[in-house]
Amino acid sequence: MKNLQIFKVAAVVTTVCSLFFVSCDKPEQTSVYAPVTVSLSKSQVNNDGGSVFVSVQTDGKWTLELDFGQDTSPWATLSETSGSKDRGDVFLRYEMNEDKEGRSLTVIARSGNYKSECSLVQGQGVPVNPGGQAGEDPYAGWLELPAINTSDNRMFFTHYADIGGKYMRSWSYDWDPDALVAIWVAYPLNESLVGSGSRTNQWGLDPKLPRDMQPVLYKGFSGGYDRGHQLPSADRLSYKSNVQTFYGTNMTPQKGELNQNAWASLEGRVRDWARALDTLYVVTGCSVEGSKSYAYDNDGKAVTVPTGYFKALLGYKKNGTIGITGSTGGYTACAFWFDHKAYSGDVMNQAMTVSELEEITGLDFFANLPAKVSPSIASRVENTRDSWWF
Repeated sequence: MKNLQIFKVAAVVTTVCSLFFVSCDKPEQTSVYAPVTVSLSKSQVNNDGGSVFVSVQTDGKWTLELDFGQDTSPWATLSETSGSKDRGDVFLRYEMNEDKEGRSLTVIARSGNYKSECSLVQGQGVPVNPGGQAGEDPYAGWLELPAINTSDNRMFFTHYADIGGKYMRSWSYDWDPDALVAIWVAYPLNESLVGSGSRTNQWGLDPKLPRDMQPVLYKGFSGGYDRGHQLPSADRLSYKSNVQTFYGTNMTPQKGELNQNAWASLEGRVRDWARALDTLYVVTGCSVEGSKSYAYDNDGKAVTVPTGYFKALLGYKKNGTIGITGSTGGYTACAFWFDHKAYSGDVMNQAMTVSELEEITGLDFFANLPAKVSPSIASRVENTRDSWWF
């Protein structure tokens, strides 16, 4: 992982427009859909020199240029200024800011008569990611999130999307750059977040990471494994959010006899439970501990085959009419563990408490719940086998 530190300088916020610091204009349009969009893996950097990644999305040819505004001395360069189709691995290298004053530039992407812009700001005041590593997205207090991992080179990212006309978080993940899988994917689920639409099957690259740090899966894994979604496509049907579910970072090499049967059945139940709740907070993940098996992506990179899969679920019902929610501030929980093999029978045979799953995985699920309801109530939620789920 010699190049990891270089890449970690380069990944913090944005899809097309981020919630923090970025100034991304909507593409100029003369029709309903603009043919080109541009975004940065990090929208604000400190005064040290470094690099970020530029992501271009279009079906045609494109060019890139930098606009330094009133600054007459160019202080950044692009590794490439032209290309075609989607790209997420163009370097934008910037110099040290010697005078310590803030400055900015604009990245302009053009495709024919269309263009899209995003800004990079270099200056003081960059927030520190608490408990995380340099280059990651900032950790938040959302209820779906497990405690962040601060070791083993793991990386935390969040994707945002336009869902039903609102720009909101869609899913977060804990990336293992050695195994090339997300150890967990976490997301909220309710009817409005599911949205409306259909499966896009637009297999693509995650703009949060360079190509050589993620699986490339346009043609699927070698070795007969399914491209197993962690965030199911059917949980995000709005177009822009559904496209994100087909990123390689959301996939693991999963045996079809599990993915297409018991696992798919559980995914359907999760959606049913979400319809009965106000919000269902979901953590889906895998374990690579002890794995000696690999699948290979379209570039020939080895991707670790998980030894097991899990789901941790935290349900919220404001009026307290479901299970134990009337005495826990509205919360109830359930968890599941599957070895990586075929299963027959009811998937509820694999159900357990969240605390029991934590013993198996070593993860701390729903780490922000104690601050919401108190440590004692959170403990009760995570240790109760609530009959409502069964």
